Amino acid sequence: MSAKAGEPQDIREILGGLPVEELRAVLLSAVDRHLDVERHVRLAAARASGDLVQLRGEVDRGLRTRRFLGYRESSEWARAARPIVDELRIAVARAPSIDVVVLLQRAVGHVVKVILRADDSNGTIGDLARELLDLHAQVCDARVADPVKLAAWMVRFSCEDQDLFEVDPVRYAVALGEPGLAAYRQAIARRDGEQSFAVRWARERLAVLDGDTQAIITLLGADLSTPHQFSRVCEAMAELGRDEDVLSWARRGITETQGWQVAKLYDFACDVYERREASLEVLALRREQHERMASLSTYGALRRAADAIDAWGVERDAARQALRDRDRGALIDALLQDGDPDGAWTSAAEDPAWDPGLARRARLAEAREPARPDEALAWYLQITDEELLQTGRAAYARGVSVLKRARRAAQAAGQDEAFATALDDLRERHRRRPTLIAMLDKAALA
Repeated sequence: MSAKAGEPQDIREILGGLPVEELRAVLLSAVDRHLDVERHVRLAAARASGDLVQLRGEVDRGLRTRRFLGYRESSEWARAARPIVDELRIAVARAPSIDVVVLLQRAVGHVVKVILRADDSNGTIGDLARELLDLHAQVCDARVADPVKLAAWMVRFSCEDQDLFEVDPVRYAVALGEPGLAAYRQAIARRDGEQSFAVRWARERLAVLDGDTQAIITLLGADLSTPHQFSRVCEAMAELGRDEDVLSWARRGITETQGWQVAKLYDFACDVYERREASLEVLALRREQHERMASLSTYGALRRAADAIDAWGVERDAARQALRDRDRGALIDALLQDGDPDGAWTSAAEDPAWDPGLARRARLAEAREPARPDEALAWYLQITDEELLQTGRAAYARGVSVLKRARRAAQAAGQDEAFATALDDLRERHRRRPTLIAMLDKAALA
């Protein structure tokens, strides 16, 4: 499709119209400047020949480095490595084979070593490793790997080579088959004296694979003294499709433990009832949860459960009272979220000594502005003063932004003169802050 007048032409149309020699020249120029482009070219040529030798060479060259990678360098390295991972993905899809399995194991081994010598705070290199492990699992699904050798690699990679990533025997059950699973179990059993996370995790996953209820409870639940331990048991039972066990353990954990992690147990139980379309049971659980540990999130969950059966009108007042008793700030947020700015404003004013906080006061003022711009104006000016207790361009920018809203409220309330007086007073109080004064001038608030 041709571009409209004034719009840039689509790059695909431009490429389609260029002579081959021009395309070669452009590509060579890009190759000279960008390593990832060069890799794309080399890998595309290797793919056409169906030869994995070139791809292995790129894996060894492009997925290794001896130098330490800082934060920015890590992102650049991961971006340059992306074409190799993409090419491995194509190889998995086009021709799964034992050679591809071995190549992926080699690739992920290289990338893990790079992570150990890099600042991968943003996780870009870790994402590559996870993608490679996912591709490895996919190619093994084709049952092209030797099961016993695959088991040996899984144990070695998880328990010896690194401690950043796990290889799940449940995910690999089909690829391993009986011979591979037997070899995996034996290898883990030989590490019986080890207490590393990898070995414990492997035992837990084998218990899930076996559907061994007692082993799951012993390994994942431990002494069942915390919500997290009950959640791990519920998670395993959910993975096995045992909904009654999920409900039983979730209910027991809700009854026997305390703390914010109990919320996850309510989620497990509600998930089961939602799958069964048992809306009343979901509503009862969400009501119980909100009464027990009222917060904005439990209020939202209760409202969604009530809305599902048109019962929010019955639940609303008690739900809001629970927030009022426990967390006034969450009540204000809930009322604003529900589109009740008057209720939020009234609730905020019930206790003159209570401070809703700067951000919440800004939301309250904005919600109040359409109905009472005069009251919103007073709050906007107070918020500006609080913002300007700090110095620096960021604080000044926030203050100017609030002043723009204050001017809007003043115009709506017919209080332009009062706003002008307040602005003059603010300028006088902060006359020794030239950066702020310059920003006020640029905003043209007068």
